[in-house]
Amino acid sequence: MSEPIWSAGQGREARLERLLDQQRHTTAQDRIKQLERENSELRKSLNQAEDLVRVKDHALIALNLSGKILRWNAGASALLGYADDELLGRSGDILFLPEDRDRGLFLEELRWAIEEGYAQNERWQIKRDGSRFWASGSTTPMLDGDGRPRGFLSVFRDSTAVRTEAEHRELLLAEMGHRVKNAFSTMQAVVLHTLRRGGVSTETQVILDARLNALALSHELLTRNQWHGAALTEVVERALLPYGDGERGNLKGPLVWLPARAAEMLGLAFHELATNAAKYGALSVADGQVDVSWNLNIAGSGTRLLHLVWRERGGPPATSPTHQGFGLRLLEQGIVQDLDGTLKLAFHPEGLECHLCLPVAPAEQTLETGNIYR
Repeated sequence: MSEPIWSAGQGREARLERLLDQQRHTTAQDRIKQLERENSELRKSLNQAEDLVRVKDHALIALNLSGKILRWNAGASALLGYADDELLGRSGDILFLPEDRDRGLFLEELRWAIEEGYAQNERWQIKRDGSRFWASGSTTPMLDGDGRPRGFLSVFRDSTAVRTEAEHRELLLAEMGHRVKNAFSTMQAVVLHTLRRGGVSTETQVILDARLNALALSHELLTRNQWHGAALTEVVERALLPYGDGERGNLKGPLVWLPARAAEMLGLAFHELATNAAKYGALSVADGQVDVSWNLNIAGSGTRLLHLVWRERGGPPATSPTHQGFGLRLLEQGIVQDLDGTLKLAFHPEGLECHLCLPVAPAEQTLETGNIYR
């Protein structure tokens, strides 16, 4: 059995010295590792500092965890108009509009950057002289060697010209939408007046007025979306809205973005189906329902096809019409001829069933990131 180092006897001092040497060696190794980590972090900081200096077309601002400004580049000085010693140690919210500071938007952005790893910066900000500019960029956390946040890096540029152009375009579209709406109202008034003077029945006038309203609603929706198209769900919901605030319809299917022409024609088609259901089908009774479901498939030619089913239930039995009315002709012309699709109507005791199939936009224009359930 070995003798403890604190016991009397020959060799005690030698054993104690060996133990101290081992401890000194271990401490030195730990210190070396610590210095290596610190040097690695220092190199990262120097590289980031060099990046701050080199970039000129963007403003780059480094902040500590409290949001105080530590460093910035020449691009930030040129954009914001501050001298080198005017920003150091100040809160980054100095660049935010007073109303945004009052809302705590700056601290909210830092919190979001830590939680999500990225905070988008798209807003009006303020320069030293009080003028405003549209900042476009982001704020991300800077991490230490252990992956813990040690500060933030905010990168942005002046996109005022792009923002101003977009706002001007939105203003023009809004004005165009207003004029189109007025034109539709004038057209409706002229048409209805002409029909009344011509002795056309009141029922026919009401039907035509409803169709013009449906067309006007489609144009309003498309104008709001800058005529880039519309979401299928919104087109269906607008057709069902007059009948129980949309509670009479059950919608199910992936998110689909329709081109402008398809949105316009389907808006009219769903209006005809909803109007028919309100007169003769499921929407003519209190407990009737309309189920609208759809899916997307790719044909052998690579064409993306939208398959949609309008199914009524809880109403009177559906019967085949004795003659082809305007509504059916509109469906066939709009779906088959204008949109190069197919249309199939089935008249069941449970209610009308309508199957539509038509090509839709390419993948990059169609959203399929989730499903709609109503």
